[in-house]
This record gives sequence, structure tokens and C-alpha cells, in this order.
Amino acid sequence: MLKFAYILFFSVFLVAPPASAEVFKCIGKKGEDLYQNFPCQFESMGGMPRDVADAKKSPTDVASPKKSTIDVPGPKKSPAAPVEPRIGMTTEEVRAIWGEPTDTRWEEPGDGDLSEIWSYGASRSVRFDRKRRVAAIQQ
Repeated sequence: MLKFAYILFFSVFLVAPPASAEVFKCIGKKGEDLYQNFPCQFESMGGMPRDVADAKKSPTDVASPKKSTIDVPGPKKSPAAPVEPRIGMTTEEVRAIWGEPTDTRWEEPGDGDLSEIWSYGASRSVRFDRKRRVAAIQQ
């Protein structure tokens, strides 16, 4: 009986196909390496291809791989600057978007963590955590 169990056990491993998957190395929006399980022309599984063929491009131009923006000589295009602060931004990034705050104060919420709050008039404020990153935004 033990011999039958060994034979069954090893036959399962020898007959089962090895697992494999395709991994695509792409260039992210900010030039970073991006690994994904679908072709680089798609931003996500539900997205549309970034390179849509038009009358001016031949099919080989569209199918050719993208060059990294790091390898391209000349001035670099900066990504569009955000117009509103987001969670995780630094104090410098918020200052670049909304400018200098009209008032700043320090608070210690119930959890004991000290946080800085920048106010912009009566309607807008930004709360920073102890690492000086945006933790909350009130508009």
C-alpha cells in the first residue's frame, strides 16, 4: 500500500505541467521600471492601448517598443503638476500648489500623535502627520 502511495504521489508531480507566466518590463509614467503580466501598451487590464494606430503611422511603428524617457537626449518633460493637494504629499508640494498658509497650528489628537495644521482662509486646511506628509485635507 505504501508503494502505491509513493507511485501516485510522484506521478502527480511528473505529469503536472510546470507553472509559467509572462512578465512584461515596461516604463512607468515617471520613467520607473514597471513589471506587469500584460503587454506594455495597456495601462491596466481594462484600459485601452496607449498607442492607437492612426493614418500617419504604419502598423510597425505602433508595434515598436517604447523608448525609455531616460535614454532620450534633450530636455525632459515634467509630468503635469497636480492642482489639489493629495494624501501623502510633502509640505513643499502643498506649498507649491496652494502657497503659504494664512495660519499654522499644532494639535495633539486623542491618539497622542502631534500634527501640524495649515489653514488657508476659513474653508481650506491641510493636516500633516509627524513625518510632514499630508494626512487629511478639508475643503
